[in-house]
Amino acid sequence: MPIRLSIYKYKKLQQSVVLRDNFHCQDCGVYTENQPHHIIFKSRGGDDTAENLILLCQKCHAQKHGITIK
Repeated sequence: MPIRLSIYKYKKLQQSVVLRDNFHCQDCGVYTENQPHHIIFKSRGGDDTAENLILLCQKCHAQKHGITIK
């Protein structure tokens, strides 16, 4: 069963991922404070864990979800 956190614990996890990734998108390297992205989507059984989250900028995050931003 996937690990799911309370809203409070999830927000803390997000903050720790932003700090771990030093406020930089892990795909393109641009400075960002965007929310972390699940490597394995929650809809596909991905966990709410630091190992399953990376920080992405808005453009790279959209691309991971199949959306093109100009």
